[in-house]
Amino acid sequence: MEQDQERINNQKEFRRMLEQLGITQAQAADLITKKTLRKVSTRTVKSWLSARTAKSARTCPAWAIKVLKEIDNEKQA
Repeated sequence: MEQDQERINNQKEFRRMLEQLGITQAQAADLITKKTLRKVSTRTVKSWLSARTAKSARTCPAWAIKVLKEIDNEKQA
């Protein structure tokens, strides 16, 4: 139950960051990959945003949200 709530919260926050930055899922994957040097594919980002009932659904990691927030802060500086 707690894991479901974390998944929902992370998914909402990730979506909010995509909207705030005005970027696509593919652009988010590219930016996260460049910033972290961790390979993040568009498919991975889609799995973070999938309905929890989907077989491909995964919980968006907090580090991915943190990266988007850092990118947003850099844009505003």
